[in-house]
Amino acid sequence: MTIDAADPAPTANAPVSERIYLTLRQEIMRCEIAPGATLDATSIARRYEVSKTPVRDAMQKLAADGLVTIQPRSGYHVAPITFQAVHDILDMRAAIGPHAARQAARYATPAEVALLRRIVREYDAPLDIGTMQQVARRFHIAIARCSRNRRIVALSESLFDELERLLRFAIDFTVKTGEHSDEHTALVDAIEAGDGERAAAIETAHIRSSRDFLIERLMTLGYLSENEIRIGSASRSAGE
Repeated sequence: MTIDAADPAPTANAPVSERIYLTLRQEIMRCEIAPGATLDATSIARRYEVSKTPVRDAMQKLAADGLVTIQPRSGYHVAPITFQAVHDILDMRAAIGPHAARQAARYATPAEVALLRRIVREYDAPLDIGTMQQVARRFHIAIARCSRNRRIVALSESLFDELERLLRFAIDFTVKTGEHSDEHTALVDAIEAGDGERAAAIETAHIRSSRDFLIERLMTLGYLSENEIRIGSASRSAGE
């Protein structure tokens, strides 16, 4: 699997704290380190043959990304997957995605539509989770770029960074390959036709379906409980 600019590979010339940060971030995002796992600073320092200082610096950056929690006397832990986190990410996707699709229908050039169709064709073959996630990311970021709004692009990239862990952890893409291809083809058709409202409606339905599927899968895997979802939904309703 190729790593794009949003998931940079560590380089030998980077400061050691940056290399530790990038390596751990990649491992967390790919679920090579499971949600809730303990990160032992001593072991990490030994792995890189450094003191604990650059490890602490890396942990601070991971904490700022929301990927690690720092707890007094109990050390560092990979952030768990919670209903609130799933809701927050998909709520932002629901706000940004349909608008990006609507604007793409207004501004996309024939060359950009052709690019979207080439990406969609990649869904035809069964792919591993990591590769499929990258295809999905490239597709939706390409639509964001068609919106001609750099802030939408930046927000979309950030959201897909955060979604990566959920997508890798929860979804068996080989089961849903045909469904992905069909709905994305319909979205590109709407963009090419200049039908912004249709494009936005397709993206809205796609995000809603993804939310329901993610929550169901995370419950099946035991990372969300019905009680957590009920409490989270009640808190949201109280704040509206």
